[in-house]
Amino acid sequence: MSRLRVLMLTAYPDIGGPLPKLAPLVAAGLERCGCDVVIRGWSAHRADHETLAAKVAGRAADLVRVHRCLRQWRPHVVYVASAHNWSGLVRDLALALTIRCGRPPLVLHMHGSKCDRLGQPGERLFTTLSALLVRRASSVMLLSTEELTSWRRNCPQVRFDVVVNPFIPPRPDYERLTRPQSTDRSWTPTLLTVARLIPEKGVFDLLDALAIIRRDRPCRLLIAGTGPAREDFVNRMAALDLNDAVDLLGYVSGPELEETYRRADLFVLPTYFAEGFPLAIMEAMSYGLPIVTTRIRGSADHLVAGEHGLFVPPHDAPTLAKTVAGLLDDTALRTSMARANVARVAEYDPERVIPRYAQILHSAARNAKSRQEGEACRPHREMPVDPG
Repeated sequence: MSRLRVLMLTAYPDIGGPLPKLAPLVAAGLERCGCDVVIRGWSAHRADHETLAAKVAGRAADLVRVHRCLRQWRPHVVYVASAHNWSGLVRDLALALTIRCGRPPLVLHMHGSKCDRLGQPGERLFTTLSALLVRRASSVMLLSTEELTSWRRNCPQVRFDVVVNPFIPPRPDYERLTRPQSTDRSWTPTLLTVARLIPEKGVFDLLDALAIIRRDRPCRLLIAGTGPAREDFVNRMAALDLNDAVDLLGYVSGPELEETYRRADLFVLPTYFAEGFPLAIMEAMSYGLPIVTTRIRGSADHLVAGEHGLFVPPHDAPTLAKTVAGLLDDTALRTSMARANVARVAEYDPERVIPRYAQILHSAARNAKSRQEGEACRPHREMPVDPG
């Protein structure tokens, strides 16, 4: 084959989150690696709540459009950027079961994986369907070694590959990296988190920690994001008397998001969400922000404690508060982390990470072609002739 034809299925732009940001980077990188890429929507159709009827109708329509593209364009491989949860599992399984004999082959890219549920009591159906899905894929791309270990333990016969998301950092903020850091205790630092407002992102723990920090020093918090727990979050703010200390920005993007990162002094994400390596952490690193987060998934792979950030246990507001306060008091450590993070994030440039994606996709297409040629050359068994 000459150029590899890749049908890329990913989230609709209107739903927000990291996938719509990543899709054009991946597509452009694959095209530079000798692929032709067509992108189709493959997710919820809107950011807010969808009724069950809307979900069923929307996913069915997506499946019809995908199969129309398969017939008309005849891609060599289907690359699916998805998530391993119930909604993603049902959606992806419907696709996998309707592609006959793995032609074209399917490559799954799990942006978040509930692999910790595999094989657990009460999770038999989830485990069975998850195994059925990945066994029908030529390869499954993951974002952390933690996920790799769990998946290999439960599905040892499947090919799994650990990759990193591509990222184009902004121009380094040399003023931030070179200006003297404040050592004045009356200084009012600004903490930032960019996250969906759900408990699993640790946003409620962060509120509790902020209340503790403010007993000893002034401090502000910027929250960029929205989600189903917004009302509960606002109520918790009021209960902790933090309304004047927290700016709820809602979902922001583009120049507004860039300015939000530049306003911050420290990025905090005490997440225990089933995700790979949060794009928000990569963005924060690119703006020279020190990081405080949990040692899970991709963060454990890509961040060195004391060099790029500090790790805290999930569900532990007192420890989170103590860690953040200590880092705010350590000018030298904040400065060294800022410089190390800007240098580290340069390693995620698409030119460096997308060739690995292309290698996986080419391998899937070659293996599928070899199997197809082998089946074509295999002699058909003839029925014995009855001499009578």
